Amino acid sequence: MNKKNTLLVWQVAFTYIGALVGAGFASGQELLKFFTVFGKKGVMGAVISGFLFGIFGFLVFRVVTREKIENYGQLLGFLFGKRIALFVEGLLSLFLLLCLAVMFVAGGSLFHQLWSFPFGWGFFLTALVVGSVLLWGQEGVLWLNTVLIPGLILLSLVIAVLSLCPRGLTVATIAQLNLVGENWLLATCLYVSYNFILGSVILASLGDLDKKGGEKGVLLGGLILGLMAGLISFALLKQFSYVKKQTIPLLVLAYGIHPSLGWAYSFMLWVAIFTTALSIGFGLLKRGEQLLPLPKVFIIALLFASTLPFLYWSFPQMITTIYPFIGYGGFVFLAVLLFKTLPAEIIFRWRK
Repeated sequence: MNKKNTLLVWQVAFTYIGALVGAGFASGQELLKFFTVFGKKGVMGAVISGFLFGIFGFLVFRVVTREKIENYGQLLGFLFGKRIALFVEGLLSLFLLLCLAVMFVAGGSLFHQLWSFPFGWGFFLTALVVGSVLLWGQEGVLWLNTVLIPGLILLSLVIAVLSLCPRGLTVATIAQLNLVGENWLLATCLYVSYNFILGSVILASLGDLDKKGGEKGVLLGGLILGLMAGLISFALLKQFSYVKKQTIPLLVLAYGIHPSLGWAYSFMLWVAIFTTALSIGFGLLKRGEQLLPLPKVFIIALLFASTLPFLYWSFPQMITTIYPFIGYGGFVFLAVLLFKTLPAEIIFRWRK
C-alpha cells in the first residue's frame, strides 16, 4: 500500500470515529449508561459495538462507492426506494438538524460549566468554527479529524489506563444514574443503532474516495472505537462507586488523576462535540447543495439558523428528547441495510 493510500485509510478511520464519538461518548456518560452498568458483560458489549460499527460501515461504504452515491438522500433512495425514501429522508433530515443543535448546545454548556463563558458564546463559537471548516470542503473535514481525533483517542486511553491504577478519588454527587434497559445486548444494539445513523451520513458523503482505502479505513475506525469503548468502560467499572452519579464521568477521572489532565480533557470534550457537529453539518451540506441552487455559505447559514430555536435548551433535555427516536428508527435502517447488502442466498437460507 502506497503512502497516499495509507494516509487515506487513516483519514477515513479518524473521520468515522469523529462522527461517532460525540459529547456522550467523550464524556463517558454514554459508556456508563449503555455498558458499564451491566458489569463485565457490558464491557464485552462495548467491544462488540466497535465490531458492529466496522461491519455496518463497511457495508454502507461499499454501497456508496458501487452506486456512486454522494449524499444520504441518494443512500436512502437505494435502500428504501424513491417513494418511501422521501418520507424517511424528511425524518432523517429533521433528526440531523436536531442533532446538530444538540452539538451546539453541548458546546455552549461546556464553555459555560467548565470555563465560565456565557452559554451563547460557546454555542455560536462552536457553530462558527464548524461553518468555517465546512467552507473548506471535504478536505477540511478529513484533515481536521485526522489532526484532532488522535489526540482525543490518546488522552482518553491514558485516563482509562491510569484510572485502573489503585488510587482514591473524591467527587461530589451531581446527577442520578439513568439505566438503559435491563439487558446488555439490547443496550449494545440500541447504542450502535442511533450512533450509526450519524456515521452513515458522513460515509454517504465520502463516496468519491478510493474504494479499498475507504473500506479499510471504516473497518479500522470501528476496531479502534471498540477497543476504546471497551477499555474506558472497564475503567469506569473499576471506579463505578465514584463515577456512577456523575454528569461527565471521564472528566471526573481525569481531574482525580491530576488537575492539568482534567483541563486538557475538557478541551478534548469540545473536540468531540466539534467533530460530530462537523460530520452532521457536512452530510446536510452535501444534500443541501443537491437540492438548493445557492452558494455554499448561504446553505450553511440556513442550516445553522434552524438550530437557533434550541439555543436555550439544556443538554440533558435534548439528549432524553431526541436520541431515543433516532435509536429505534435506526433499527429499521440497519435491518434494511442488511437485507439490501447481504448476499440473497444467505437471507433465503436463513428464512428456511
